Formats: sequence, structure tokens, C-alpha cells
Amino acid sequence: MPFYPEEILFSPTTDCNLSCPHCSIRKTHAILSAASAKAFLSGCRKGGIDRVGFTGGEPFLARNFLYSVVKFAVKEGFFFTRIVTNGVWYKNDRDLEDTLHRLFKAGYDGAISISVDAYHKQHVDKLARFIKTAQEVWRRPDLISIIYVTGKEVPTRRKLSRLARLLGARLEDFGTYRQHIGSDALFIKIAKIGLSAAGRAGGLKAPWDGKWFKEDYCEGPGNVFFVEPSGEVKPCCGYASESPLLSVGNINKDSLSRIRKNIRQNRIVCAIFNSGLSGLRKRLVRDGVKFPGRASDNCFFCHYILERYGKELHSLYYGPRHI
Repeated sequence: MPFYPEEILFSPTTDCNLSCPHCSIRKTHAILSAASAKAFLSGCRKGGIDRVGFTGGEPFLARNFLYSVVKFAVKEGFFFTRIVTNGVWYKNDRDLEDTLHRLFKAGYDGAISISVDAYHKQHVDKLARFIKTAQEVWRRPDLISIIYVTGKEVPTRRKLSRLARLLGARLEDFGTYRQHIGSDALFIKIAKIGLSAAGRAGGLKAPWDGKWFKEDYCEGPGNVFFVEPSGEVKPCCGYASESPLLSVGNINKDSLSRIRKNIRQNRIVCAIFNSGLSGLRKRLVRDGVKFPGRASDNCFFCHYILERYGKELHSLYYGPRHI
């Protein structure tokens, strides 16, 4: 399946108020240019892409970017997907209330997804305060969703149970596809994502676990224009997204048409979305590469081959040309 982006996902900053053991994002104080983001949105809207979301780092640490870009996106007719947050970025109740009211008035009507698990070191009472305030502002029982990283299910379940109690609700069906926190006035869907052994998380999980990943052509983290604070655009928001080999342009200088041309010329990206990571794996094996074992984690394997065999992949798919 070819790369066909359906959403723009802005990461306006890599800065964050937490330092979680599984996170490999390089923290800087850089903030994406709102002017460049708006120009890119305008081009994408004309090009048929009408969904936009925000992640980080912690996106609420770039709140002026959020206000400005949200207002523009409303004007351009975009649909909002989600803001991914840790939910405990605010200094005090006034800071929280002012920020959420301004975001609401700017026109944001998408979801707010909170990362909550044993890896994220939030104070649960502060997290509950964020959720209650957001519910009061938007008055939507389904506004909030939760994402947790697998690997520490027992302490994660305890944390979510305590959060549910603070919200006057109950944790239901934990570990299933129907898991949620619910009450008469509240419904919070809970989704899980696998812990990837890429980067810092390599010490938390055995990367070579004895079986090969299931090919999904990056259907999960892929098919988005993931825009970093520098303006660099990547085809996914997965654990390997920081690799320069996945760059398909920069919104500070490239138009949408130029970025789409870059995608067609980036044969590594094309190979990932057409023959898949398994296709790259088989090609490397035919060229004599021996892996330490088998890995079931797609993102880890992508990160591994880009870091370890970047030059080989560059030569294999590009010959003497440069990306």
C-alpha cells in the first residue's frame, strides 16, 4: 500500500515537564513556527487533507502555537483529531482553567488523549483535576481518551483504578478492546500501544524476542504528515521517526507539491509503505546481513535498520544519488 497521508500531526515542541524512562525524544526549547504551520495547512487543505492533530513533547507547553493554529484550522475547515498530552503540564488551577478556556474559544472540538501508565510519572490527583476541568469547559462526556503503554499492566491498572475513583467512575474491562472509565456523566475510552524497545526503552524490554513482526505497512503510526518543531516532515509518528532517512521535506521551505515529490523520490519511504519492513529485511538478508535474532516490534526493527544500516539502505536504494 503506498504512502497516502490522511492527517497532519504537529509536534510544536519536544519540551516536556516529565522525564519518562521509555521516552527517547530529544528535548529542546524550540517551538514550531505558527506561520509555517498555517501555510502548510492551507496547502494541505487545497490538496485534499482535512484532518489535523497535535502531539509532542508536551503540546500545551507551546500553547500560543495551539491557539493560533487552531483558530486558523477552524477558518480553513479542518477537522480536529486529538491533542496528545500528559495532563499535568499546568502550574496551578488558574493556569489550567485559562489555557483550556482559550483553547475552547479558539474553536478546538477534537479529542484530548492523555498518556497514563506506570511509565508516566504523573500525580493522579493532578491528572484528575485536568480531566474534570476539561469536562467542565467542553461539556462532553466523551472528550477525554486514555492511551497506555504495555509492559507494566499491574501498576498501570492500579493507577487507572485510582484515577477512576477520583473521577467518581469505575475502570471497566481493563486489558480488553472495550476497556474504559465510565460513569453516568463520563465515558473515557482506553487504548493500549506496545512498548517499543527503541532508544532509551531498549533497557526495559528485550528487543529480539524470538519472532518476526507482523507486516502492517506502517498502518499504525504511518500515513500522517508528522511535523517536528524544526519543520521537518516525516511519514510517521513512530519510534523511528527521528531518523533523517525518513525526512520528506521541511514546511519552512517546501510546498506540499515539493514534499509529495520528495516522497516519490525517497525510495526507503516508498519501500516501507510498498514492500514493507519485511521486504527491507529480506533484501538485507540477501545482501549478507545477519540480525541478532527475531523482533516482533515493527517500530524497533525500523529504528534498528535505519540506525545500523542507514548507509547500506541509502546505497541499496539510491546508488550514488543523495536523498
